[in-house]
Amino acid sequence: MEKNINWLDRLMRIVLAAILFFAVVVLFKHPVARILGTAGALFALWEAFSVKCYLTGHLGSKSVTERLNEGSLYLLGLVAVQMILAYEWWSAGWEKVSTPEFVNGINGTLGYFASKNPFPWYKDFLLGFATRNSTVFAYSVEFSQIAIAIILAVAGAVFVYSKQEVIKKIALKLSILALVGGMLMNANFYLAAGWTGPGTHGINVVMFWVQGILAYIWLYRVNQKNQINS
Repeated sequence: MEKNINWLDRLMRIVLAAILFFAVVVLFKHPVARILGTAGALFALWEAFSVKCYLTGHLGSKSVTERLNEGSLYLLGLVAVQMILAYEWWSAGWEKVSTPEFVNGINGTLGYFASKNPFPWYKDFLLGFATRNSTVFAYSVEFSQIAIAIILAVAGAVFVYSKQEVIKKIALKLSILALVGGMLMNANFYLAAGWTGPGTHGINVVMFWVQGILAYIWLYRVNQKNQINS
């Protein structure tokens, strides 16, 4: 494979490696996260110093002078956004799954979210249905977050690397399903806990709309491909 990344691409990979190494040393606590972070950092450095990127080569950039077309670049950027969403959902879900505290304390959590909730109808939901089925509710929340993360990550990778349109279409449909699921969860988190602070309010609003925009783009692309093939 020929060298196919320029000085800016190499610089970005070095910066990415530095960020990942920092995260491994300072931020990540779980050993798997540290292993994956280290592997990602080393791979980024390898690409920077070998001046080769197999992903961009796969997408059409075969040499330094032959750059990605705008369509491939934009799609790659959208998949990168999807991967960030996958990380966020995995982080939130793993924090709950890895310890029994979330499930054991769900009644207290629901009571707190209901205490000053500005939406009377949602407060009734928290103190009624959610509290009566608190254990099932807690497990459904944490495993839904994990499922959304896995689907977004795997579907994004498959979409980028697969050369078969049928597989790409399936990956996009799965992505749409996971993104809509994420929107529903963010909407519920906002209604339940948005009042607790600007951080909780803001992250759920941002994630809701980012996932909505991404879901629309993927849906548009699937529909466009269907029209071309019909």
